[in-house]
Amino acid sequence: MVRSRKNGEVLVVSLSGEIDHCAADAMRGEIEALLKDTQVRRLIFNFEDVSFMDSSGVGMIIGRYKTMRARGGSVGACGLHPPVDRLFTLAGLHRIIAQEDAERQENA
Repeated sequence: MVRSRKNGEVLVVSLSGEIDHCAADAMRGEIEALLKDTQVRRLIFNFEDVSFMDSSGVGMIIGRYKTMRARGGSVGACGLHPPVDRLFTLAGLHRIIAQEDAERQENA
């Protein structure tokens, strides 16, 4: 499931549930639709309610990173529970996606 809120140039996308192949495809479509708003310069993924993520989720995130980078924007992530954080580390996502403070994103 995808919930979003926008504040100026910042789009916070809160994900929930399990991000496997089927869920990642659906999320990809929803997020791409949100990114049609070319005013968005910062995309922040909130993983607080994600219970599981596999390589399909990693691919979905990297694709949105490429979208944002192509428009001169950036991507951040917050709410990384240990299993998701470990996957971020193994996939090297921490090198390209900044870890954000979840509390700060509540006010974004």
